[in-house]
Amino acid sequence: MNNGKINPNKIMPQCKCASKDSQLCCPADSELRKNWLDVLEKEHMPLRQKSKDIANNLKLLSNPKRVEILLMLKTREHCLDEISRKMKLRKSAISYHLSFLNRQGMICKNRRSRFSFYSLTQKGMGTISLFQ
Repeated sequence: MNNGKINPNKIMPQCKCASKDSQLCCPADSELRKNWLDVLEKEHMPLRQKSKDIANNLKLLSNPKRVEILLMLKTREHCLDEISRKMKLRKSAISYHLSFLNRQGMICKNRRSRFSFYSLTQKGMGTISLFQ
């Protein structure tokens, strides 16, 4: 005898992954399922963006030349010629990496007279400090 009480497992049967501490998941009722899926999507959106950001940072840091540039800019700002001479790479190669780092928001470019000087942004400083 159930004394007029509704068994929640009949309305929303739990899947095998549900524990005592978790909310019911995988509801069978179509309206409950729609709401449940909406909640899941809203809950997961920040993680999706965070994972993209982390993957982009890892891609950025996967090239040792870019990491070397970031470490160099941590000490002080540099112009293209300084970076090229220190790293013994063509200016075109350095320019490619600087553009990539700039697009990712890791560095900023400041023009003074006919020279451009590069320095770390807050994002760049934060990223490089994670690994030191």
